Amino acid sequence: MEPRVKPARKPTALLATPWLLPDSVAVVATPPHTAAQPSCPPRALPTVLFVHQSGDLYGSDRMLLSTAQALQRAGGHAIVLLPRAGALLQALQGVGIECHVLSDAAVIKLTRANLSWRGLCNLLSALPRAWRLWGRCLAGRPVDLVVSNTLAVLGGVPLAWRCKAPHLWHVHEIVEHPRWAARVFPWLAQHFAHRVVCNSRATLRSLVQFQPALAARSRVVWNGTPDPRLGSPGAAGDPADAGACRSALRQQFRPLGVPLAVGLVGRINRMKGQGLLLAAAAVLQQRGINSFSVVFVGDTPADQQHHLQQLRQQVAASGLSGRVVFTGFMAHTSAAYAALDIVCMPSTEAESFGLVAIEAMAAGLPVVAAAIGGLPELVVHDSTGALHKAGDAHALADALAPLLLSQPLRQRMGQAGRLRWQQLFAIETMDRHMVAELKQAANLRQPAAPRSSGAGHAP
Repeated sequence: MEPRVKPARKPTALLATPWLLPDSVAVVATPPHTAAQPSCPPRALPTVLFVHQSGDLYGSDRMLLSTAQALQRAGGHAIVLLPRAGALLQALQGVGIECHVLSDAAVIKLTRANLSWRGLCNLLSALPRAWRLWGRCLAGRPVDLVVSNTLAVLGGVPLAWRCKAPHLWHVHEIVEHPRWAARVFPWLAQHFAHRVVCNSRATLRSLVQFQPALAARSRVVWNGTPDPRLGSPGAAGDPADAGACRSALRQQFRPLGVPLAVGLVGRINRMKGQGLLLAAAAVLQQRGINSFSVVFVGDTPADQQHHLQQLRQQVAASGLSGRVVFTGFMAHTSAAYAALDIVCMPSTEAESFGLVAIEAMAAGLPVVAAAIGGLPELVVHDSTGALHKAGDAHALADALAPLLLSQPLRQRMGQAGRLRWQQLFAIETMDRHMVAELKQAANLRQPAAPRSSGAGHAP
């Protein structure tokens, strides 16, 4: 089976890879072209088949959208397989990306429901039909590279075998629970991927702790985000309308006339920490700091509405009624950032990256984030914001209090964050490195040889 990759004979030591050096080392964006290349002739304009697990437009979805666009701007061709229609499909079609909507089973999406013997048997039984659907989508066209976008989708493995193409796994998550899954996913990447791209050093560490040989053919490419000050893609082009929208949001985000708004942008789920932020707001209120509102920008997955209900109950019980705003999903969040004063990411479980943090930095806002997962790679404590102990409401309140009480501090940290975003996290930087990785991976018919010095976006 061609895409199956055998472990390297001499696994690269964990600290021998520059992208896993201690966080104190300066981060320098290095073009990912310095490694020795395979002997096969280069494909300058590859056709890349992306297999994705969602139809939404959140973190990994938006990175897929940007990478597919960048590939086509460079002269390649992107084909995207999705499990369902949604905001991502509309965005991809809006920029001329070829898309095919299949089903969860046809992209072999892993969910809690099929993480059982019966669920796995159902996935296997759906494979013949998925095989036929893939044939209709590809219509006999050659594919140079198959990309599985997130660990939650396994369809890229048989698709790479069918297309006789290399397989790149773009990993956007850190899997810690259940423990067996934390071991199985690195094993899958080790045995069924020619190349692995991770969105942070923390994500890569979560894989190589169980499969050290993966370090030899893995790269870290940090996510990127557009400049929100240039406007939202797809938003109305009239500056007057945009200004009116921001003004309306500033008013909406400050009920009862409070002067400041603290925002948490992202899905409402168990790990993002919305409940922890409410608990910290209650602590601050007890300390007499109540001149702010809490704004939740985002919605719950369709099957997790109970999280929203629990938050509303917590608001009522904590005495914060009237100072908490739920906006629901917003396709273009630049206006929301323009209406906020502080952005908070109090994640209770390891974030593989934290796209909201760099979006806020791009908007010139200070960020308060949990010191967990990939967030400490983004937020510089006491410079671009503050880091707090994960899961600790009092520590979160301690981190928020100085920013709520000092406008000069908010301004200084916001400016430092904006500069850090310009240097490291602009979308153009990510796009350039991802296209280079796709082109290089498209030439891989055999595993890349271990390297003594790698070159990724995040050393």
